[in-house]
Amino acid sequence: DRCAAVITQKKVPDRLIDPTSISSVYRITDTITCLVLGSIPDSRSQIERLRYEANDFKFNHGYPIPTHVLAQKMADICQVYTQEASNRALCCTMLIAGVDDEKGAQTFKVDPSGHILPYKAVATGKSEAEAMNYLEKRNDQLSAGMSEDATVELAISTMMYVLATDFKGSEIEVGVVAADKKFRMLSQDDIEDRLNAISERSDS
Repeated sequence: DRCAAVITQKKVPDRLIDPTSISSVYRITDTITCLVLGSIPDSRSQIERLRYEANDFKFNHGYPIPTHVLAQKMADICQVYTQEASNRALCCTMLIAGVDDEKGAQTFKVDPSGHILPYKAVATGKSEAEAMNYLEKRNDQLSAGMSEDATVELAISTMMYVLATDFKGSEIEVGVVAADKKFRMLSQDDIEDRLNAISERSDS
């Protein structure tokens, strides 16, 4: 309950584009990250709003915004866009993950309509149902608490199971927040280490 991870498949639309410029995982604060999927312009707009709300809260209150407070603020903002025909809901789904002193590790899913729910583990996208089914079968493991490496390996294993493919370190993005560390993106070497650990465990 002291770390959280987000993962997504890295898709570069054109081979001429610099792969390092394409990302769906963003740092919001040192202890909060957001994975956002959907329209790229809408996604970037939501990320900017997340960062604004987080910095505004810290400026006004003197301490970092708790994850659940930020998630609820964004859900309230999203819901406002559904109230009038002249407004358009932003077409992107946010998975907000963070760690704070108040509630430990938390993960929230916020959809374009402002619907919000907390999860032990959550997936979104075209294979959401299969991923959620895979994670539900590991509920006892999730409830018992997991180390940072185990959390990352479960996230990678879920994606490998759902997409029925083996990944290279350059094909996925993994962001991690932990109680004693700042948010960081795993390097390709770190991801390869976790992929090798998964492979060795499945072979044994």
